[in-house]
Amino acid sequence: MALYVTISYAGAAAAEFSARALPGFLQSLVSMISPSDALLEAFLKTDAAFRNELDSHRKLKGFIKKDWHPGCTAVAALVVQNKLFVANAGDCRIILCRAGNAYALSRDHVASCLEERERVTSAGGLVKWQVDTWRVGPAALQVTRSIGDDDLKPAVTAEPEITETILSVEDEYIRWALDVVSNEEVVSIIRDTVKEPGMCSKRLATEAAERGGKDNITAIVVFLRPVSTAERIY
Repeated sequence: MALYVTISYAGAAAAEFSARALPGFLQSLVSMISPSDALLEAFLKTDAAFRNELDSHRKLKGFIKKDWHPGCTAVAALVVQNKLFVANAGDCRIILCRAGNAYALSRDHVASCLEERERVTSAGGLVKWQVDTWRVGPAALQVTRSIGDDDLKPAVTAEPEITETILSVEDEYIRWALDVVSNEEVVSIIRDTVKEPGMCSKRLATEAAERGGKDNITAIVVFLRPVSTAERIY
């Protein structure tokens, strides 16, 4: 079993807490329930634990951030034998490279998506057009699922969307984030860099930053086969 997690740092406090807590919750659950259920519960437990911690801080004498409601998005990939489980809450992105082609394993949870917009409003949340897109609540949040953001719960849920993929011998690597670089460009950059695998993530993040990316430019590349095999293919 292998676990990989990416947390978006839109809210640093939520992201740092989640990076510590989520893997621990998942490890305690995965041996007792199915991988999909374990991922679901790990996200929900992380969200509950973080919001409890926020409540404790707000009760401290002299604590001035009463209206402080940090939140973050998250995506996790869990490999169990020949299966890849992906849990996503928010707008982090993950792709699988199979035989040189990129396949999206997650979708963005944003208010501009009609299905997500309807889910938020049915849960009692307010969605309105603001500036240039649909946004949620007084905070004008674009994402519709996150860990934290307790002022927008339960409409902005921490419940992840989970996909299950059977891995094959043609699968090469998993890649996280980078919404300013297309999936096809990611594959090309990694192909050009694979002889120095440690540089793949750095090149991707640098490319995103040079294109003006300010959010979701964290890059992680996890190879599913020996890098020497990928070198021979490319």
